Amino acid sequence: MVLILVLGVLLALAALAAYTFWGVLKIQTPTNGPSIKSEDRRGTALLIIDVQADFTKETGSRKWDPEYLQSRLDQINALAELAKQKSWPIIAIRHVYQGWYTNFLVRLLGGGLGAQGSAGLQMDPRITAKPDLDIEKSKSDAFGEQELSAFLKTHQLDHLILTGLDGNACVKNTSIGALNRGYRVELCDPAILAYNQKAWELQKEALQEMGAAVSHDIVENAADAGAEKDPA
Repeated sequence: MVLILVLGVLLALAALAAYTFWGVLKIQTPTNGPSIKSEDRRGTALLIIDVQADFTKETGSRKWDPEYLQSRLDQINALAELAKQKSWPIIAIRHVYQGWYTNFLVRLLGGGLGAQGSAGLQMDPRITAKPDLDIEKSKSDAFGEQELSAFLKTHQLDHLILTGLDGNACVKNTSIGALNRGYRVELCDPAILAYNQKAWELQKEALQEMGAAVSHDIVENAADAGAEKDPA
């Protein structure tokens, strides 16, 4: 009888571990979808990914360098101002975990960051952008939410400028989800945050090999182009 009980407990633990692994894999896997390459899209959109108070604050061992963080937030705000001038839609994407078990694990192991009911689910208050679309996602790839694809199609957008965090997680996977569908992906490096900089350098190389572009001075280049067209 004791042996049967022990085996039952072990099987239950194994099943729970497998379910947890499957859930994490599902959240972290980039999505696929219909290709847009045959569609005549010409527009640009600015995506601000997961720049939420939960993920920009200091929590235990996860601390941003203050200057690094502020410089990235400033760059996102500058890009948002450029988007406003260019009439590019601004899409704010916020991560909120779904499901009681996932939220239980996030509260237990992750300090509750991104969990339902957290006080830090809104955008960092230092972000001044006024989004045209605000999406909640529960997967690392924002294309897991159909609302994003629908908005991009309605507004005939094919060029996506990605900003936000983390470069090695949600920014990376959203980039792959976009590339899988045929979007033109541009990563604005000064507006992307990554805890692990060495890993981010490798991720950028991998994403470029997949077809993404990496830019360093979108705002400055736009200003220079404007000056050439309208010299003082």
